Amino acid sequence: MEDLKFAVIGAGAGGTLMSIILKNKGFCVKLMDKDEEKVKVLNSLDALTATGKTEAKEKPDLITTDAKTCIDGADFIMVCTTTDEHNNVAENLAEYVKSNQTIILNPGHMGGVLNFRNALISAGCKSEPVICEASDLMFACRTMEIGHTFHSGIKAKVKLASIPAQNAIDAAKRLENIFPCYVPAENIFETGFSGGGGMLHSIPCVMNANKVELKQPFDYYIEGLTPGICHIIEAADKERVAVCNALDIDAEPLLDHLKSMYGLKPDNLYDAIQSCEPYKGIKSPADTNHRFFQEDTLCDLVPTSSIGKLFNVPTPTIDSIILLESLMLNKDFMSEGRTAEKLGFSGKTKDEILKMVK
Repeated sequence: MEDLKFAVIGAGAGGTLMSIILKNKGFCVKLMDKDEEKVKVLNSLDALTATGKTEAKEKPDLITTDAKTCIDGADFIMVCTTTDEHNNVAENLAEYVKSNQTIILNPGHMGGVLNFRNALISAGCKSEPVICEASDLMFACRTMEIGHTFHSGIKAKVKLASIPAQNAIDAAKRLENIFPCYVPAENIFETGFSGGGGMLHSIPCVMNANKVELKQPFDYYIEGLTPGICHIIEAADKERVAVCNALDIDAEPLLDHLKSMYGLKPDNLYDAIQSCEPYKGIKSPADTNHRFFQEDTLCDLVPTSSIGKLFNVPTPTIDSIILLESLMLNKDFMSEGRTAEKLGFSGKTKDEILKMVK
């Protein structure tokens, strides 16, 4: 096994857990977060703690707010921030990242590689690092308190894509003994369209917005996804699959994706969600600034709708959720999100777009 060095960007639940697991496996790992107070607290602890599926206490080799120090010498830079922070992360890394380093976006959401590469270039980056995007964060986890992450589930398969696709194959091979869940995808549409965040996050958040605004906590998946809300999710998922079909992408329906990811048995979405052990106990968002409201609409629903319009694929359910959320939060998600135009797809044929992402 290679003696790899890692930088983890983002000290939320996913990033903290990833740094603990990497350190527990004996690797050099540096952890960075832009929140100075959080970094101070993490540095004051004797060790960071993981409980649940992972039981470990470890301290990264460095916990810092400084991008240059964090990524210096790293073979892999694991970005574990929300996807709407990727532009800021790229700007922080642009001056220091090297061409022999591999950046993995955990997850990338739709167009993650393209968006991150464009952000690096816009920030004046002179090097050309390998950039990969995962279809989802590999862990189901949540922060109990700063420095303590509860690991509730392990995802058996997480697609990994890059441009060109060979980069993802190479990265997955180098990481197969550390993160065997990474499975190379044919292109970034396979990862961007397969995560399901917009379906499982944006839609239930909009439908439960009154509880969130009234500060009435609930078990997010088990209580928040009622049979009726699951019907809306299923309608939106059919639209997502139709957009994929227009691009000749063999998209896995959300229910099938969840069954393969978590080994679920029920044949309807509501019962599958109710039977998913890693989903039990996940807290509802504390406010509408939560990533379930923000990033999954900006970086999942918006590009799905926008790409659908390029190919005359109607997405009325998805469009309704974007509109409702925009009205509720007084924010134009459609214009602020990752549109087909921002990803460089406007005016191109299907073949031209598929060539772009190979």
